[in-house]
Amino acid sequence: MSRICKPTTRSFEYARLACVASLLGVALAGCGGGGSDSADPPAVPVPPPVQPTDPPANPPQSATAISLNDNHTVGAAHWEEGDTGDGAQGQPTAGLECMPTMDETYHVHTHLSVFLNGEALAIPAELGIVATSADAECFYNIHTHDQSGKIHVEAPAPALFTLGQLFAIWGQPLETTNVGGITGMPIVVYVTDAGVVTKETGDWHNIELKSHREVTIQIGTAITEIPNFTWSAN
Repeated sequence: MSRICKPTTRSFEYARLACVASLLGVALAGCGGGGSDSADPPAVPVPPPVQPTDPPANPPQSATAISLNDNHTVGAAHWEEGDTGDGAQGQPTAGLECMPTMDETYHVHTHLSVFLNGEALAIPAELGIVATSADAECFYNIHTHDQSGKIHVEAPAPALFTLGQLFAIWGQPLETTNVGGITGMPIVVYVTDAGVVTKETGDWHNIELKSHREVTIQIGTAITEIPNFTWSAN
């Protein structure tokens, strides 16, 4: 009598495990498993947007006031006194005439400073004052008497008197690339009224010469503060 071979419990278990292993391998292959693929690179953080920086503030006016009542010199000598050959020599200039006497009905003063690489330059004396003879002079409505930088404005009545007229009488350029014959450096003009400093962005020729106004011309190196000058007259 022949014997019929029947699977034993152990052989059945082996078969079942082999089937499970085969199915697991298929599943791993379908999912990209097996550990052969490299991991995704970490995300690169996006830098925050660059915020625009505020433009530098205007230099403050000095807390130390300097009186000009003694008519002292302000700054180092740089220009010769009086008007240049290109300036006023007694002829009508910039709409102003040279008068033998000055009517002081309207009489105010503006201060002008010029800085070259941080050094103050003296504004010449006798601008707008012309000798007509050995013992006589004529005066333009805009003129200087000394090297303090104080600009005198004298007229029969109030009117618009400007920085451009002063430079025309002086005979010096007043341009964005050339002030008083100094070229090749950046130029900034500040106007100070009652302690408030403003950078002048318009035409510098049109800056009005007002009572106790201070006009500061910066050539080259930036200055750290605006000078503060006082005087007793208007």
